[in-house]
Amino acid sequence: MEMTSSSELEKLYTFIERLIDRDARIVLQALYEEGGELSEIDLAEKTGLKLNAIRRSLNLLAEKGLAVYRRQKHPEKNRLIFYWRINYEGLPAIIEARKRATLERLQMLLEREESIHYYVCPTDGTKYTFEEALDHEFACPRCGTMLVPDQDRELRIQIIRQYIALLEAEINSAKPRRSV
Repeated sequence: MEMTSSSELEKLYTFIERLIDRDARIVLQALYEEGGELSEIDLAEKTGLKLNAIRRSLNLLAEKGLAVYRRQKHPEKNRLIFYWRINYEGLPAIIEARKRATLERLQMLLEREESIHYYVCPTDGTKYTFEEALDHEFACPRCGTMLVPDQDRELRIQIIRQYIALLEAEINSAKPRRSV
C-alpha cells in the first residue's frame, strides 16, 4: 500500500492515534518514514520514546495486525533481536473492518434516534424518553422545569444519515472493481 499524499498519511496517523494511542502513532510514523525494518532499540533512538513504551506500542500494533516482526539471533550477544515493519498487506482490510464497525454503530444509533422521542429539560439539557418524561409528569426530576420535545432530533437524524452515506460511499469505493 503506497500513500500518495500527506493528507492520506495524516489520516492514517490520526486513525492509529484514535485506535491505540499517541505512542503507537509515533512508532508507526517512524516505521513508515524508515520504509523498512527497525529494531526496538532503533525505534527508541529514532522516536525518543522509552523502550517499554516502544514495546507496548509495537505489541498493540501487532495485536491489531498493523505491524509484523521477524526474529534474528544477535551474532555476538546470543539473544534475539526483533525487527519490526508495517504490515502493508493487512492495513486496508483493518481500516475497512473499522469503517464497517463504525457504520454498523451509526445504523443502530439512527434506528434508536428514529424510534425514540425525547423530551429535554430546557434548563440543563438532560434528555428523557417519552416514558421517562411521562413518569415524571413532564417535569425535570432534577430542577422541576417543564420538559419540552427535543427540537434537535431531526438535525441529529440528518447528520447521522450523512455520516452513514459518507461511510457507505468510502466502503463501496474501496471495493476492487472486477473487469467483465
